[in-house]
Amino acid sequence: MTRTRADRRVLDDPFTAALTGPQERFARRRGRIVAFDPAVSVFYGHPREMSAADWADMAALAGPGRTVGLRDCRSPRPASWELLETVRLVQYTGEDVIGGADRAPADPAPVVLGVDDVAEMTALVELTRPGPFLPRTIELGTYLGVRERGQLLAMAGQRLRLPGWVEISAVCTHPDARGRGLARNLLTAVAQLIVDGGDTPFLHTTADNPARRLYESMGFVLHSDVSLEIVRVPKGE
Repeated sequence: MTRTRADRRVLDDPFTAALTGPQERFARRRGRIVAFDPAVSVFYGHPREMSAADWADMAALAGPGRTVGLRDCRSPRPASWELLETVRLVQYTGEDVIGGADRAPADPAPVVLGVDDVAEMTALVELTRPGPFLPRTIELGTYLGVRERGQLLAMAGQRLRLPGWVEISAVCTHPDARGRGLARNLLTAVAQLIVDGGDTPFLHTTADNPARRLYESMGFVLHSDVSLEIVRVPKGE
């Protein structure tokens, strides 16, 4: 079956597209700045060109002394905002990751994770550090995991939802279980759920992440490479 290609323009500002669209129920907003509920996700949506009012609104939403990630911001930061770190954030699209060929069932088979699994999921994320996972992140979409003898060995799930797109996130495997193809099986399973729902998968990672080789071998295609600046809001703002 041929799928309709999703509009890629929403990928240029994915956090705003999610928070003003399919995931608006999780949003906090002030002026042109939007942010997830802090128990759900750390991300902010903002214009590429930030005005003085935008900086003030972001400071008010975040709170004094808190950190904010600025994706592809093209305006100079106010002098009072401290730059903590800059990373290269790469974005992949997965229009052709799921094809029509039959696939052998994964072993062990993925299971759906729920709120009762959050403590274990958080521990696995803290051990492997694929990116932020907060107490209510699981509300953003379906998360799948692989268990063996009761232990959660690997997981992956759905995070951002944009018109026509769903992000695959929190892809991680316990160090003792690497090399068994668990991440590939989970990526395939989550991508299939997305396609079955009528959307197209995409994902983010950092430019220096070795997992990029896996993503590219599965058919994910690089769409963008932008800076993500982690900055601290002034304590007096």
